[in-house]
Amino acid sequence: MALKKEDNVETLAMDSSATTVAGTDEHCNHRQIRHLQQSDARYLHDLIVRCPPLDVNSLYAYALLGLHHGATCFVALVDHQICGAVTGYIPPKQPDTYFLWQVAVAPEQQGTGLGSALLNHVYQHCMLPLQLNYLETTISPSNTASQQLFTRFAQRQQVAIHQTALFSSHDLLPLIHGSGTSAQTEMPNEIFTDTHDAEDLYRLGSW
Repeated sequence: MALKKEDNVETLAMDSSATTVAGTDEHCNHRQIRHLQQSDARYLHDLIVRCPPLDVNSLYAYALLGLHHGATCFVALVDHQICGAVTGYIPPKQPDTYFLWQVAVAPEQQGTGLGSALLNHVYQHCMLPLQLNYLETTISPSNTASQQLFTRFAQRQQVAIHQTALFSSHDLLPLIHGSGTSAQTEMPNEIFTDTHDAEDLYRLGSW
């Protein structure tokens, strides 16, 4: 994502589960951020498809996010259309941490501060109420836009940000030999050609 402008002032709406954000988009005067719902799955999937290099997951995965993790996932709407999203959860072994899985902004909304507004919303409506002390996410070394987004967020929040290697490209290669089951050994190696960039862990905090 190329996010070129800082986010604008965020004001609470009457419904505490949603936020109305003053936007710079020339076609609207406000944007709304609310919790992800199960019925959003198809629209979230379509959004991720439009936001490379994000990994596209199944409709079922996004429906489960809305069903099981709606309290920690959010979507942004402009004119009632989903144009941004942030998905995340609290790892069972890290109850003081919000793990941010994906943040996406539709191409036509990039550069309007929507990515920053989504991160601000996570902090205000998830991390603060749950008294979480850290935010973690993974970013590929080539994704400089996301690196800048989270670095600016840490600066605004006046918290430290630390980067460590988590998964190498080799770690994320599909298994060719695996456990040696007949199904795997009968498959030609050329089937397993997908590659994945390395993923570095970024840890922000503490708050």
